[in-house]
Amino acid sequence: MAEIGVYINPLASTTAQEILEQARTADRQGFASVWLGDHLIDYRGEPYVAEGPLEAFTLMTAIGAVTSRIRLAWGMLNPSFRNPAVLAKMLATLDHITEGRVICSLGAGWLMPEYVAYDVPFIEDHDERIAHEREVVELLKLLWTQPAPEPVTYEGEYVRVRDLQFNPAPVQRPHPPIWIGGDSDATVQLALDLGDGWVPLMRGQPDIVRELRAQPSWPERPMSVVRLTRLLVAETFDDVLPEAQEAYEIVRNTATLQPPPTFEEFLASEVIGAPEDCLQRLAEMEDAGIDHHLITFESADQQERAARLVLPHLAGTAVQAGSA
Repeated sequence: MAEIGVYINPLASTTAQEILEQARTADRQGFASVWLGDHLIDYRGEPYVAEGPLEAFTLMTAIGAVTSRIRLAWGMLNPSFRNPAVLAKMLATLDHITEGRVICSLGAGWLMPEYVAYDVPFIEDHDERIAHEREVVELLKLLWTQPAPEPVTYEGEYVRVRDLQFNPAPVQRPHPPIWIGGDSDATVQLALDLGDGWVPLMRGQPDIVRELRAQPSWPERPMSVVRLTRLLVAETFDDVLPEAQEAYEIVRNTATLQPPPTFEEFLASEVIGAPEDCLQRLAEMEDAGIDHHLITFESADQQERAARLVLPHLAGTAVQAGSA
């Protein structure tokens, strides 16, 4: 069954209380997950204004404390910002606070200025950053599945612990799901080798996902695929069309990734329309192997319409996909 997560974008003008309220609302509305970015500076605008982004793990812990059902993830959690063994303890602790709602969603990081400003070591070579991330994932799994009193020693090129008797074990067994974010071949290979999910950016199109899933290298174990999706729904297609046109202009003028060249292609690539249109599109993506959608809603009204018009019907998307 397809799931929909809400990405909360903590812009400089958004207060902690507003973010917590959006998360509480998403929890009440029935969304599957809530996501935060993990940056130390705001790369979209002025990076060093006084209001800058809040620290993502602290903020997510507060979200976990004020919600009761929704799962918690980051897009993406940077493994360089926190000592890996300490990160394992932080995630396990949050898994206890939330009674097993943590998704360990990791990305290798890329924004050099925030590393430099905060004196965090930065590995300039991309594939070396992925190698570091791989060692972090290996250590997380080792610590979470071999808790105290058994001592753990790990000697990697980038990550090391010696005789660590780790506790507490996370609530989720064998461990919280680990979802790997990114598009490079090295990142995809890491997801295939060690991940429980993959969060692509540019490679999240259904035809690409279907092709990858058909390859012998795709793992037999369950593997979630998360798509960054734009969802716009209203009672009729005509009702949502002006909003879709406005969204396309925003994408054309501000997107960091290559936008669709025409409005028609934009409509075809996203989840836009009346409820039946959106459900059919979600079913087609699910049929390709995309089972989780990460949505940034531009307004509370957009989020409310998605909750009211789409979420109650998602249990039927698998049936629709089979008949499409």
